[in-house]
Amino acid sequence: MMNASQEFSHLITDPDILTSYNEDALGIVGCFHGVYRPQSEKEVSEYIRECASAKIPITPQGLRSSLTGASICDRGVVLSLEKMNRLIDIDEKNRKAVVEPGIIVSELKIQLEKEGFTYPPDPTSAGECTLGGNVATNASGSRALKYGSTIDWVTGLRAVDGNGEIIELRDNSSEKICTGFGALYRPVNLFAGSEGTLGVVTRVEIALTPLPPDYFICVVFFSQMKHALDFTVEVRKDPACSPTSMEFLDEGCLEIIRPGSKGFIIPSDARVILYFEQEFGDDKEKESLLDHWFQRIEKHSTLSEDTQIAVTGKQKRRLHELRHLVPAKANEDGVRATKTGGCKISTDWAVPYDRIHDLFAHFDEIRHLLGDIPVLRFAHIGNGHPHFNFIARTPQEKKIAEEVDTMMARKAVELGGVVTGEHGIGKLKREHLKLQYSPKILAVMKAMKKELDPEGIMAPGNIFA
Repeated sequence: MMNASQEFSHLITDPDILTSYNEDALGIVGCFHGVYRPQSEKEVSEYIRECASAKIPITPQGLRSSLTGASICDRGVVLSLEKMNRLIDIDEKNRKAVVEPGIIVSELKIQLEKEGFTYPPDPTSAGECTLGGNVATNASGSRALKYGSTIDWVTGLRAVDGNGEIIELRDNSSEKICTGFGALYRPVNLFAGSEGTLGVVTRVEIALTPLPPDYFICVVFFSQMKHALDFTVEVRKDPACSPTSMEFLDEGCLEIIRPGSKGFIIPSDARVILYFEQEFGDDKEKESLLDHWFQRIEKHSTLSEDTQIAVTGKQKRRLHELRHLVPAKANEDGVRATKTGGCKISTDWAVPYDRIHDLFAHFDEIRHLLGDIPVLRFAHIGNGHPHFNFIARTPQEKKIAEEVDTMMARKAVELGGVVTGEHGIGKLKREHLKLQYSPKILAVMKAMKKELDPEGIMAPGNIFA
């Protein structure tokens, strides 16, 4: 508990201000005593030292777009990184940039594009999440199929640990290394997915690429989910196809976008939409790629004649907007459900792409357990990473949905996959971690936390109880 006699001069305790830091995208509400808003690494270190000396828990926070409760503080104080939001430097020669953790990902991209570069990771919530939060969860997004996850583009970082000490970690640039444990070959990986439990990332060095070539979006309709999955697996095995992303929307999602789909015709017998992005160099290559893709589409879709292609900026933006209607609606329904004791259960398991049929088949076997609980299935089918969203409207439905989520997470691990692909563990998925790792591995993780956060003040409840 906070000691009223202690002087925390920079801690904001105005209830009207604290309200702005008290709810996340799922509608989870926290309970805390105050918020720090540092503007520099030095201040982050100072505030963490204050909390460590008084044994006060502290939760780092970006824009609260977390879907696992990770950014919500349920005791102690919040450390908001919103004011540490600068693009500090661009090294054009080495194609790197140094940025602060509070910068919004979409704004970072805009600034980089003005200089002729891009940062490829593209989470769905790019306009509502920060780079620091992306590092904390190792976020990925739709283009992970080609460009990987956040940590694949982090070449160095600075952080403040639970002692208030500044740590600098860099990617080992040597082409060969056999020094110490393999886990240390890329020290920056330590903070990827740590969700604030080891400390606070204060500066990130990221790799850049030149602006990518043009791309088209192809929207394919399927009358059966199996046909869409067959198409996905065949495309992934075809070296002539190199999509940057492959996304899907199920029948429930189609009902969400139909009312606003003016100019975008959805066949009445469509049950699944699969859309992909394909980069190309010139018109000749574009036509060649389209010919090749259509051979695959005609083989697997009985609705191939309804396929739609977006090539102009306006057309592509329109499709992205329609796609984003789905998670936005799911979040709205989830927040509404909290008023009646329910919530949105957002799944994040992932499997190797060639086991995606098995994962979906398992869900079909146990779906009856959900009764009439609404289900929305969408996201990153190309790399075996579908998001199932269960809108539980009551406490009883919430319990059932959580049980099904756990059953599916267990199956994902059996299939060689993971319990979380990009959202992280947070406070809501802690039990799933035990499905992924043995007690010995979990003990090693806890020992690392103890070393960097001896008082156990950092991000209480995240990853570990």
